[in-house]
Amino acid sequence: MRIQQFLFRSILAAALSACALGSAWASAQEALNNFVKNRGFAEGQFSQVVISPSGAVKQRGTGEFSFSRPGKFRWEIKKPYPLLLLSNGSSVVSYDEDMGHATQKPIGNAMDSTPVALLFGSKNVDKLFNLKDEGMKDGKEWLVIRPKDKDNLFDYARIGWKDGLPVNLEIHDALGQVTQLELSNWDFSKQRPAGFFDFKAPAGVDLIRTQ
Repeated sequence: MRIQQFLFRSILAAALSACALGSAWASAQEALNNFVKNRGFAEGQFSQVVISPSGAVKQRGTGEFSFSRPGKFRWEIKKPYPLLLLSNGSSVVSYDEDMGHATQKPIGNAMDSTPVALLFGSKNVDKLFNLKDEGMKDGKEWLVIRPKDKDNLFDYARIGWKDGLPVNLEIHDALGQVTQLELSNWDFSKQRPAGFFDFKAPAGVDLIRTQ
């Protein structure tokens, strides 16, 4: 269960964080729209903390990410345990190195109703999410994102950005748990080849395909 929960929060974080990018002079919503239209690829690093409804720290993690529009991404947790989430645009693979276990499933239309669509999709984000500028706080411009689909797995998210870059992320679920991320070392200078987003199973690792 720890893998699925951490993986889910990680992919949400990856999608939402990159979407916060934009011009320094723009509002948070304008920054989001500019990014969806103009940013094709990026990579960087993240640190993550999961906080329980009581305020206790449940989990910490660090890792690296890359993406290439449309639909290709690589989200790799380095600590506390190695875990890779990878998409080549048509399928998503999750690989737990410690367990020696990898699963693959189609991306499918379900991705359109998640924050992942903000990063990898091409649809109008206004059709999927309610967006609200929260203004300046703690030296950052904040954008609140709420899914229009009431059955979504998260309640709302807050994205804080500064100088055109995302610096903080908060993902709130319906049970009161919060995932906080800090993102750093953004790099837009090099686009990864398509093969970078294909999963190559290490020796002895079975790839289980599901629907």
